Amino acid sequence: MNMSQSLKVNALGIGVFAAMTAALIASTYVLTKTPIEENIRAQKSAKLFEILGDIKTDNDVFAQTISLPGASFGYKTEIDAHLAKRNGNIESIVFPVQSLAGYSGKITLLVGVNADTSISGVRVITHTETPGLGDKLDLKKSPWILNFNGMQKNDPKLWAVKKDGGQFDQFTGATITPRAVVNAIGKTLDYVNNHKEALFTAERSGQ
Repeated sequence: MNMSQSLKVNALGIGVFAAMTAALIASTYVLTKTPIEENIRAQKSAKLFEILGDIKTDNDVFAQTISLPGASFGYKTEIDAHLAKRNGNIESIVFPVQSLAGYSGKITLLVGVNADTSISGVRVITHTETPGLGDKLDLKKSPWILNFNGMQKNDPKLWAVKKDGGQFDQFTGATITPRAVVNAIGKTLDYVNNHKEALFTAERSGQ
């Protein structure tokens, strides 16, 4: 076999190997795509119902959403907020919220707001804060995030960490992280207070 024939054989072998690899990757993607999506849905659904707490719903909160401008919630694109309904009435709305003002960058959270503009619950979904300093964002390690339950933004001057003259405790040795979360939740409440009627009417939810 001369060099030309050898190169052709090698090229053919590489081509067959690449095709087999691509087929394997494709089949693995198809087989794992649905379980991964179901797992993500299950995790998010669990967080949604943690936030809603004792609120009784009769709809699929995960599936029923409304699209809103993302700027008020820290996003450049539209967001999908989840509706919690009972007897056709919207009892609470859970907003995906993002803050880029964390000590180490982005913090994403879900903020639930009731029809009376009180907070039903808050959960931090992801963050990259320094281990130890950001532990209080995790409900498994600290109840700090529960301090927002039932609160309303009646006095904007008080909606801040104590170091900034507000009512919320900062973390020991860390102010930037809780400040980012408090401010993000405050902006969410501002949006709800300014758009309450449109948000909580049946017409807006497609009823």
